[in-house]
Amino acid sequence: MHPPQQQPQQWPPAPPQPYGQPTQHMQPPPGQHRPPTKSGVGRGLAVAGGVVLALAVIGGLLKLTGGEDETAASPSASASPTAGAERVVAAEPTRSQQRAYLAALKEIDPGLTVNPTRVMRRAGRVCDRLLNEPDGLPKYTVLELSGGNATIDEDQAKQVIDAVAAWCRPA
Repeated sequence: MHPPQQQPQQWPPAPPQPYGQPTQHMQPPPGQHRPPTKSGVGRGLAVAGGVVLALAVIGGLLKLTGGEDETAASPSASASPTAGAERVVAAEPTRSQQRAYLAALKEIDPGLTVNPTRVMRRAGRVCDRLLNEPDGLPKYTVLELSGGNATIDEDQAKQVIDAVAAWCRPA
């Protein structure tokens, strides 16, 4: 008689499995089949279908809510004109008024004048608010001008409003 043959040891040894559970290297017994796995194409179609469904849900939600993201709305987008009143349109400042305004902002905080195009765009919104909805203007100005290269407080905002008021007139 020959001694029983031993299985070669695996390295690292396989973790013990509960009784009756096949280990990873064992095949299921004959007559039992594994559930079919999705092929690469099937999996890709399932992912694509999930993406389309998610986009449809998001689109529907945006349509129901009006499509505006309130957290990303600028302060000027949240401003609403008074009921029944027509908005006054502001006149564009002249080049000399723009230079004077930029100089005034530089005195308040040099960071406010880093991008002159942005400075004048923001000034136009402050002017529009000054002409149409002056209530809460200092807080609005803090929100409008803070961020990027500068952060201002309400006292500085009042100085900015005075600088805007020097040239802000109806068109």
